[in-house]
Amino acid sequence: MPANDSSQPAPYPTITRILRQARRRVDPRDIPGAAAALGARNRTGLTQNEVAQLLGVSAKWYRNLELGKPLSYSKALLEGVRRILALTEGEWETVWQLTHGRPAPNADPESVTVDGRQVPPPPVRRFVETQRWPAYLCDHRWDLLLYNRAASSNFPWMLYGTNVVVWTLTYPEARTQLIRWEDDWATPMIAQLRLHAELWSNDVGLQSIIRTVQADPVARRLWNSPAVPAVSHRGVTETRKLYLPRQGTKEFEVSLLTMKVDDMPSHRIVIAIPSHEAGPSGS
Repeated sequence: MPANDSSQPAPYPTITRILRQARRRVDPRDIPGAAAALGARNRTGLTQNEVAQLLGVSAKWYRNLELGKPLSYSKALLEGVRRILALTEGEWETVWQLTHGRPAPNADPESVTVDGRQVPPPPVRRFVETQRWPAYLCDHRWDLLLYNRAASSNFPWMLYGTNVVVWTLTYPEARTQLIRWEDDWATPMIAQLRLHAELWSNDVGLQSIIRTVQADPVARRLWNSPAVPAVSHRGVTETRKLYLPRQGTKEFEVSLLTMKVDDMPSHRIVIAIPSHEAGPSGS
């Protein structure tokens, strides 16, 4: 009989327990676009294959993680698992610590400062927070600085402080939630990002975000496409469609209203205004 290979690190059964419990309790109806991608259901729980599909990875790769195998798991993969399975802070910290051997990185949008010096002025904060429709404040890097309750309800990824452009262009959840993702959402954002790359060519943080986007094969193809429009953003009268949590396969049509604040010229407030009264809201 061959001798046991004791040089291989042992798996982490705690990861298995955490992810299986989270997978069984998660409600797919809370995941925007899951019904369209996986089919409608009225029960909680996801299979390993379904989690892998929503993550945009192979079933084998996700299964290795759930089995606690000590492999090299990327930050993007683990954060995707965190969002899709709605891991608690304790669960997230444990999974990260076991896979990376160090404390988990956390991004709290409420603690982010503007340009490292100034927090959003109180009137700006009140304006965003009191909007009926989803609203958020971001800087020229699309770092998420502030959002209201309606935004976090309709876009759960905002709860984790994710960069807006990185989420839109590289995350599998975006391609699930945003209908006609490439034409209506990704291409206009690529055009904006290419413009900002020229306007802030010496911004180290923005250049890091661009490298993250270009590391994604699909986003890189769009970045290099000669068909990217010269206009950096779509007009407010143009609409786009998306799925919302707890709404199954129903499509919602919105316009994105973008505003600048005189005191914060490189920052933008974005409000998702529904084309019909039954569109995105805080309800």
